[in-house]
Amino acid sequence: GVTVLITTLAVMSGFQKEIRDRMLGMVAHATISADGDVMTNWPRAVDVARDDARVAGAAPYVDTQALLRGRRNEPAAVRAIVPEDEAQVSDLTTSMVIGKLEDLQPGTFNIVLGRELALWLGVGVGDSVIVTTDFQVTPMGAVPQLKRFTVSGIFEAGYQDFDRRLAVVHMADAQRVMRMGEGVTGVRLKLHDMDQAWNVARDLAEALARENRSYYLVSDWSMENANMFRALKLEKTMIGI
Repeated sequence: GVTVLITTLAVMSGFQKEIRDRMLGMVAHATISADGDVMTNWPRAVDVARDDARVAGAAPYVDTQALLRGRRNEPAAVRAIVPEDEAQVSDLTTSMVIGKLEDLQPGTFNIVLGRELALWLGVGVGDSVIVTTDFQVTPMGAVPQLKRFTVSGIFEAGYQDFDRRLAVVHMADAQRVMRMGEGVTGVRLKLHDMDQAWNVARDLAEALARENRSYYLVSDWSMENANMFRALKLEKTMIGI
């Protein structure tokens, strides 16, 4: 009985570590974003983060929810990135199974899909996907924002939440479609010690708040994945002056 218990615990511990490693390879250890608006001073935020010895990498991002339409429809999270900076904050580059992340170039309106998402949409590399995001107010009334993207690559993270629910585009293309100007959702951080993610992000947000006399939202990996990692902090916290 003791042998069975030890074996079961070892298997479960190894399984949890495998899932955690796969998941955390695709998400930022921490994020800093503007309070209810686009973040326009993100270049300064990236510079401040990279000057911190505790930070391994920093990169801007845009996040939105969208309806993707191929042969079938499927909702997904759309993450907009700068491909050359992505390796600093996630393992997306090494998770590509078809195509290259570098094929996401400004103005090409290419899109990279998780393997399961591509299967559900019924599309492959070279096919078109219609991305519908928020409604835009026009003189003709509220009109949904639609844009045709071309599938340029497929990734497989080995974690269903990403493989089934994540699409990736270039940040400049998302800014254009969503009419964000030069603004972004926020800045993603990768830390040398992920257990210090909250403290590091809080310190950086406080430094930015002192400079701009504004508010920032701080979140870390334990908050964003509280359903899997039961953390003490279960809500985003606003920092500012």
